[in-house]
Amino acid sequence: MRIFVTCSLLLLCLFTRPAQADPFKEALTLDRQGFYQETLPHWKAFLASRPEQKLDVYGHIKLCIVMNRMGDLGQAFEAAQHLADRYPDDFHAQFNLGNMTSAVKMFPQAIEAYQIVTQMHPEEGLGQIGLGLSLFGNRQADPALDILRNVRSLFKKQKNISWYQNTRIMIGQIKSFAPYPPDFSDLWLNNNLKNIRDTYHRTLFLEYEKELNL
Repeated sequence: MRIFVTCSLLLLCLFTRPAQADPFKEALTLDRQGFYQETLPHWKAFLASRPEQKLDVYGHIKLCIVMNRMGDLGQAFEAAQHLADRYPDDFHAQFNLGNMTSAVKMFPQAIEAYQIVTQMHPEEGLGQIGLGLSLFGNRQADPALDILRNVRSLFKKQKNISWYQNTRIMIGQIKSFAPYPPDFSDLWLNNNLKNIRDTYHRTLFLEYEKELNL
């Protein structure tokens, strides 16, 4: 009788034990509620399960965004590099690498990533802006101006008035920095690179998220 009762209690505990929460759903819920830092352990747990490519790319970029927002730029770069190495032909993995390497001023690596992005989608002007700014950050003002002039023409053709005007202003500002020491433009460059990251997240990456039907 005592054995039967013990077994019954064990079975009851097994059946009443709460199911383990889905880390992907937990991360999404917290993210949409604005608890970005709290999403980190859930994104990591989800990625450790090795999801299929599109969700793997999505989860890694979300992880990078949170780390960058928290100031963990080195970890964000490492996660971005890992993702781009795994999926070298993925547009978003490479764009994310460009964003995260430029954030830590690794401009040669950022240039390489943005070049891949522009080769994949030459009609996407945002990647070309990232390339031009990274060239300028690498103290290559003339090639940077060439890229920005080209993308200004692209924006004009696309009738993208706001980015056409932004690019025109960038070109003028880069020219105006010429007489000054190289680090004179650092704050300007950081702000513009942050604008590239933020614009990517709320446009191209948001479109990618919508395609996933999460």
